[in-house]
Amino acid sequence: MAKKWLLIFLAIFLCRQVSFARRPNFTSGPIVSEILISGLKNVKEKVVRGQLKTKKNHPYDENVVRQDISRIMELNYFNDVAVSVDTVTYLVNFQVVEKPLVKKILFKGNKKISRGKLLDNVSFKENEYLDNPRIKESEEKIVNLYREEGYADCSVESYLSLNPETNIAEVSFLINEGKQLRVGSVSVAGPQNFSHKKIAGLIKLKKKSIYKQSELDEGLKAISEFYRNRGYEEVVVSSPTLIVDKEKGLVNISLEVAEGRRYTVGRIDFAGNSVITSKELKELVRIKPGKIYQEKTVEETKNNILQAYADRGYLQARVEVNLKHLAAARAGEGIIDIELDITEGVLLYVGNIYIEGLTFTKEYVIRREILLKEGDPFRADRLRRSIERLYNLGFLDGVEPRISPTAEYNVADLLVNITEGKPGMLSAGMGYSSLDQLYGTMQIQHLNLLGRAQRLNLSWEFGARRQNYDISWTEPWFLNKPTSLQLRIFNTELQRDYGTIYSAYKEMRRGGSAGLGPRLSEYLNLYFTYTYADVEIRDSVVSDIQNSRDVTSSLNSQIVWDSRDNIFDATRGNRQAFGLEIAGGPFGGSINYIKSIARSSWFWPSFWKFVFSVNGQIAWINSFLPSEDVPIYEKFYVGGGETVRGYKYRGEIGPIEGGRAMLVGNIEYKFPIVQENNRTILQGALFFDIGGAWRHFEDMRFTTGSADDLLHTGLGFGIRFVTPVFPLRLDWGYGLNHKPGEELSQFYFTIGSMF
Repeated sequence: MAKKWLLIFLAIFLCRQVSFARRPNFTSGPIVSEILISGLKNVKEKVVRGQLKTKKNHPYDENVVRQDISRIMELNYFNDVAVSVDTVTYLVNFQVVEKPLVKKILFKGNKKISRGKLLDNVSFKENEYLDNPRIKESEEKIVNLYREEGYADCSVESYLSLNPETNIAEVSFLINEGKQLRVGSVSVAGPQNFSHKKIAGLIKLKKKSIYKQSELDEGLKAISEFYRNRGYEEVVVSSPTLIVDKEKGLVNISLEVAEGRRYTVGRIDFAGNSVITSKELKELVRIKPGKIYQEKTVEETKNNILQAYADRGYLQARVEVNLKHLAAARAGEGIIDIELDITEGVLLYVGNIYIEGLTFTKEYVIRREILLKEGDPFRADRLRRSIERLYNLGFLDGVEPRISPTAEYNVADLLVNITEGKPGMLSAGMGYSSLDQLYGTMQIQHLNLLGRAQRLNLSWEFGARRQNYDISWTEPWFLNKPTSLQLRIFNTELQRDYGTIYSAYKEMRRGGSAGLGPRLSEYLNLYFTYTYADVEIRDSVVSDIQNSRDVTSSLNSQIVWDSRDNIFDATRGNRQAFGLEIAGGPFGGSINYIKSIARSSWFWPSFWKFVFSVNGQIAWINSFLPSEDVPIYEKFYVGGGETVRGYKYRGEIGPIEGGRAMLVGNIEYKFPIVQENNRTILQGALFFDIGGAWRHFEDMRFTTGSADDLLHTGLGFGIRFVTPVFPLRLDWGYGLNHKPGEELSQFYFTIGSMF
């Protein structure tokens, strides 16, 4: 009986728990009985309700209602939102006033500019809700558009036709284009030290060209900058006088220039600095005492000082330039003393670091590339390098850092907004080279496997003279340490030429490799790679090359300094590498050699987005057994798309059997052709190459010529498809040191960057 009552008690208790679980966990207070949305005409009710946190049968909270109003207004569909609450039933009524819905945008009077171009300059679109200030803004944009086409007298009026019942509007723009004006003349009065023609030429507007106010404004600015960068710091350029001949449609432009004295730099002093000494600041100064005053060098100096402070964590530093003008002994000349007054501000520290925008990538992948940590000084140089490191992952389209102040005056949060790109790609293509003739490529590559920045690459190259299978996997942070781990397997079959003999033998390689790459510092890395390969030479038709099968077991040790800003498309920085490979001996195998390769690559930004780059490499190989020669497939061959362009890959530079020593130099001048999100997609390049190969290191000669033992040169141009996933190069090279009978130029289709 006791058990029966116990079971009944437990059943009642459990039922009560279920009942309580189904009820909202209300606090005390009035309960919302109903929610109404009134005033809607074109906006769907569910859109508004989707913004509400106030719920039926839940407690009424005035703060939540205010937040609901804010969220509704953020939709940008309404001019006003009000709320009425029945204090008896707590029925909540959100009363909205919709903005007009634009159904049509009309233009009248436009003859010279198309409707499509006008629509691009209207600040709202059809089927959008209208903010009235945007109509006035659109009028101004249309007027400016016409003025840029020479219609200086253009006027625009707008009309809003609104159906009050439906709240649907039509917006009409009535355009009076006026007459197009062209430049009649440009005259400049006042220059004493430069010709009138020289100064007038700084204005892009020329006789009979379409008159554009923006080009006139730019010209006035150019004249002022021209003088201020040549010592005339007090130059005054007057507002231009415009005389319009409406009958002829011409505008005559005249202006005056008051040059003033020409100044040289006197003293340069600093004030307000304590964090950075005056001696250190002097190294940042681009102005020299006794030289002609140049405004641009003063600005460069100011920016250098601000950058130096920012790199130390003083992001709020300010520099004010104070000029003291002094008369000089010679008439028309003066001296300027410059004081750089520095307000250092406070040392800023990193508060919290927030990562936003991730959809696939693990957050720790991003955080480990950010050099700044919570509590660190907010150094701008470490932030810049962090951005470079993030882009070097290869799968990010955008990295936008934002600095957000906190309640503490010397602490700021770092917000990093990430835009993820496409980390994987399946690609296929066809190529042609003098070495391999026509061949195809297929590649599957993923730069962010499992969202962990692991890289997987599967490639297949196929053709009559080439079969290549290659699979590699890379973990950039092995065991959560800044050490890369790479595993690779490969299977390659190549038809090789020997001198003038086509397809003289077949070279087959099968094997794999494993590598570790510990990072010693931000720019310094070590790499250790063990490779095991079964190499076979078969189907030889020349007596110099015997059919053979050998095993190569080697360890390659490399030290690399890499300060490039972008490893896929560098614009500044350098990469220095020295490697030593030992095969055989303690590592086994049937081949014994020691190989050393040193390579140096440098990148400098030029004007606009042009990049000047230089690369050099020197290499040497020898067997450490006196009775054994270096295999033909381990020797160096110069020529082709990877070394000296304008020549075949083999047989035109150096010994036909390959050299034990090699020297190569490359110069490239690169420029963007197509860009997307400020990143280069398609790139052009001009290049010059020089190089040679020799049987022995002591045989090296540093003169150019067509003989096998001389350096050969080539030049040409190319196009690069720049992408971390599938970089391609198409180059045309012209050799300058060919022997009689050799082809003077070559085309190369290559996967991967040159250097």
